[in-house]
Amino acid sequence: LLCVNHQSLIATKANRIVRAADGRKVFEFGSRRAQGANGAILGARAAYIGGCDGTACAITDKLYGVPAMGTMAHSWVQMFDTELEAFKTYCSVYPHSTVLLVDTYNVLKSGIPNAIRAFDEVLKPLGARPVAIRLDSGDITYLSKKARKMLDEAGYADCQITASNSLDESIIRDLIYQGAKIDSFGVGERLITSKSEPVFGGVYKLAALEKDGEMIPKMKISENVGKITNPGFKTLYRFFDKETHHIRADLIMLDGEPEPAGDSYEIFDPMAPWKRKTLTNFYVKNLRVQLFEKGKLVYDLPHIDKIRSYCALQISELWEEMLRFEKPQTYYVDLSQKLYDLKQQIISEHTK
Repeated sequence: LLCVNHQSLIATKANRIVRAADGRKVFEFGSRRAQGANGAILGARAAYIGGCDGTACAITDKLYGVPAMGTMAHSWVQMFDTELEAFKTYCSVYPHSTVLLVDTYNVLKSGIPNAIRAFDEVLKPLGARPVAIRLDSGDITYLSKKARKMLDEAGYADCQITASNSLDESIIRDLIYQGAKIDSFGVGERLITSKSEPVFGGVYKLAALEKDGEMIPKMKISENVGKITNPGFKTLYRFFDKETHHIRADLIMLDGEPEPAGDSYEIFDPMAPWKRKTLTNFYVKNLRVQLFEKGKLVYDLPHIDKIRSYCALQISELWEEMLRFEKPQTYYVDLSQKLYDLKQQIISEHTK
């Protein structure tokens, strides 16, 4: 549960941030603010699966192959007598991956001018080009517009601008709306801790017990309706629209029930069974995949890039209305009539 809940939480938050960035790159920068070492390392892995382009956590690169990347730190700038000396030294050490942090002292009066001078005096003679500058404080929209103009006028239109500083999907969306000249984002604490929604409430309850080769259904009954579970050994089918290939609904069925087929299929809301809908022009996929058989792994573990691509595919199959950050359209997960009837039967027997 810890593995599923934590990493699903961070992957979800990362995907919201990536979608807000609207095609601009997003890097996970939150290791130092994570809740423990595993939170940092596995959180960075989850963020990459959710759509981030890389991480500042080098251990996650070593263990899981997530691209590690980063920029200079303020401490680098502070170690030198002058900001210009710090920039020139960095350019000489990393001539083909130069990203300068320009807000240690004053972005427009010293940071950008010194960065341009370092590019001219160190990179140009080497035939190298700067990768980016980074803004980490101040009015990012205003500063990025001014910085873009200064870089372009100096002949560095190809030098990108990356932004950091307590960013999340809401702030990124506002920055883009305001016309900020940002090419990529470094997102730290609000991603790695999922600050806006720090709990992913997945639970485990026994659904069936095997006895003499037969699956005996089990369920939790609670005064809290949301905590009442669905009994039995089950499988899950997903309905897709044949024309758009977008998801129509999910259907949980008891194992052994026939796959939904035909020209039409009626589904209903298990919380309000009078709400029914007939689906047409659909196809279905069985989402249940066996990982273990008699304690032995029978599943080929995919490479992390394949997992990441699968995640992106799943998001692309959702309707836009379901992807709203606020009050999204409900994602429907329905029960088969047989499973619903079994659930009601067990509840009835218990209440007697």
